[in-house]
Amino acid sequence: MSIFNESRKCDSKILAEELGENVDDSHKLKDMKKMILANKKYGEDCANEWLNMIINERKKRDENERRNEEIQERRRQEENAERKRQEEIQIEEQICQGEVDQRKLEYE
Repeated sequence: MSIFNESRKCDSKILAEELGENVDDSHKLKDMKKMILANKKYGEDCANEWLNMIINERKKRDENERRNEEIQERRRQEENAERKRQEEIQIEEQICQGEVDQRKLEYE
């Protein structure tokens, strides 16, 4: 089984850089994989563990970002609901005030 199964290009780039390789966005994924596997300092097992940590960190970041987006969306919905409720209250008050004014005119 390949150590790169769950990895993305960004994960492989981070690992290659941490292994001391010079990579940039123009490198293809297959080239980065070759660099990682050919690295003399670290074996495949070490690279696999390191890559798993990188993947897990990315997944945690992605999950946190998703949660934060959900929280922000919920807040926006709550703010919109509160604004609508306030508008309805204001309209109701205007209607009531109009009725009061109408009755005052009727009694004068």
